[in-house]
Amino acid sequence: MSVSASLALSDCLVVILDLDAYAWQHVSPPTGDSTERADAAFETLQHVISAVLVFLNAYTAMQHGNGLVVYGAAAGTAHLLYSSLQAGDSSDASSHDTHASACLPFKRMNDAVFHGMRAMLEAAHHGAGRSVGIVRALALALCHINRITTAMSEHATERRGAGATSFQHRILVLSATPDVSAQYVPMMNCIFSAQKQGIQVDVCKLLGDETVFLRQACHLTGGHYYHVPRLDGLLQVLMTTFLPSRSIQASLMFPALDDVDFRAACFCHRRNVDIGHATRA
Repeated sequence: MSVSASLALSDCLVVILDLDAYAWQHVSPPTGDSTERADAAFETLQHVISAVLVFLNAYTAMQHGNGLVVYGAAAGTAHLLYSSLQAGDSSDASSHDTHASACLPFKRMNDAVFHGMRAMLEAAHHGAGRSVGIVRALALALCHINRITTAMSEHATERRGAGATSFQHRILVLSATPDVSAQYVPMMNCIFSAQKQGIQVDVCKLLGDETVFLRQACHLTGGHYYHVPRLDGLLQVLMTTFLPSRSIQASLMFPALDDVDFRAACFCHRRNVDIGHATRA
């Protein structure tokens, strides 16, 4: 009985896309002229966007009650790209066209995420030199989850528990940029907040070196960290590692997260340090 109830519990997945224009522009082979490198970078980004959209569609189709929220993080900012819990009514579809009605949520999600990502990437060129708003996106995601939980609790209270629904929340960060030591304190505040609320944070590292802060986030919240070796295998990683719901993850084997770096960041020099000394002003 408890197993069936656990399996019936829906997931609410919040996806954070790292849309740093500088990082994606430099995904290209070292040889060739600037035009060839730009074309190669565009093709790589297009492949990544396609893989992400396929993953989001698969997650949406996996269970009818699943909730999906997508945030984009660019230079110094973060924006909500899509939320299935705030989507408009689908009554504009023809009532006699069953196929159109069934496909409308997927089309709405694809259009919102694709056009939102493109707009943020174009606007990110004007914010060159500013750190990517991963922390801002995490904070917005936690606030969004809190609003969802509060609204559901109020609705359950009004209905006196009849037909009350709840989510198992988790956050998936698709990271392409390195750590910013100046964001250590707000990042840790977000991590501790997610840990206290029982929100699992997963990280899929797409580009660059390992991120110390996000590895700590996975370790402290019980999430999974995976560094994609090749972007052409991104879809396979997303479908096998990050698609399963929290209800069945305990029965699956995931890559171990053993070598977690717990170093803090120095406030004055903005560098990760092994040993620090606190001083009074």
